[in-house]
Amino acid sequence: MKTWLFISIAIFFVPPLVFGQSFKALNRQVRQGDVLIFRIAPQWQGPQTSLSVFGKHHLPNKYGDVFIGIDKSIVPGKHIVTLVEYGRGVRLSRDYEEVEVVERIFPVRGRMPDKPRDPIELEIIRKAYQSGHGSEKYIDTDFVMPLDGAVIDKDRTIGDIYSPFGGENHHGVDLITFDPRTKKYKRLVKATNSGRVVLATNLSLEGNIIIIDHGSGIFSLYMHLSKFNVKRNQFVKTGQVIGISGKTGRATGPHLHFGIRVGDPTDPLKFPVVDPLSFIETVNKYRDNR
Repeated sequence: MKTWLFISIAIFFVPPLVFGQSFKALNRQVRQGDVLIFRIAPQWQGPQTSLSVFGKHHLPNKYGDVFIGIDKSIVPGKHIVTLVEYGRGVRLSRDYEEVEVVERIFPVRGRMPDKPRDPIELEIIRKAYQSGHGSEKYIDTDFVMPLDGAVIDKDRTIGDIYSPFGGENHHGVDLITFDPRTKKYKRLVKATNSGRVVLATNLSLEGNIIIIDHGSGIFSLYMHLSKFNVKRNQFVKTGQVIGISGKTGRATGPHLHFGIRVGDPTDPLKFPVVDPLSFIETVNKYRDNR
């Protein structure tokens, strides 16, 4: 009996590391505006399991994938990531990862004068993000650009809008849709990946806007459209035509504003906004790296 008791106690107190790492970072160095990707080992997954970093708890999808957007406000430097109980912050594993956020210089952007947002419109946006299913994973292939042969407007050829991600409150990239040869600007807009349409409406600033929930806390948005080809709650596939570009809303010229938000549905209006071009490159690189 004494021998059996000793063995039982020994097994109970075996450190978690003996059974393998509880989670891992797929990319340990990122710039502001990029995305960190983690995988939680199957045996450590649970309804309250989360990762703690940047002063917040980040929930995984049901496959253990955690996508964390690195907002422009995140302080550059090294940060420690731990596995904790969501909400209470109780440490679940002795494992940790060290990640580094590198400072990024964002371009200065010309802006139109600010106008107060309609609180009703803000509530519409909030509910759209809140309706997302963070535990799901609708992504089924690599992310694609929403326009064929998309061009970043680096020369500010569409009024005072400066297209690269960054600048003051420029939460995406502006893609040129105007064709100087044909003098036309309406082009087919495609879903960057599979997902569920959570918003397809007209707003004063965004014009005709579509927001797609890709699961895992990832949303893509498409603004200033001239036409919708989809409706709310419709599921779409990667590359499916969802609308036609235009210049609706507060746009000084024809273009497609394309954005990606990555965050926690419990805080829908504070989703970190990331550079969609860097996001596509990073996620496509690590998507199947298990």
